[in-house]
Amino acid sequence: MSRDLVNPIQDLFDAAVRHHTIKVSCGCGNVGIFDPHALWWHFERKGWNDKLSAVRKRMRCLQCYVGKRKRTLAALELTSEAHTRQLPMPDIIEWKRQLRRRR
Repeated sequence: MSRDLVNPIQDLFDAAVRHHTIKVSCGCGNVGIFDPHALWWHFERKGWNDKLSAVRKRMRCLQCYVGKRKRTLAALELTSEAHTRQLPMPDIIEWKRQLRRRR
């Protein structure tokens, strides 16, 4: 049985542990692919919920925001593609602390 069926990925931390990048698509066609460690760290520092359903609600398309277009909910997809958007990465000490805490 596949590990993803037994333990489905439910939050950004799970995606980071399993090395899945996060592909975010807007209705306008804009797509961004984020490193899961960096996206998790961004949500962790802000104190935001990192469940995938909550992440979807937080993501905003910069092109639509600047163009003052109606905001649509982003579509999230777990992929193995290389990331295209750069966010600060967590330091290795903090990442290992979180790994130990969640075991």
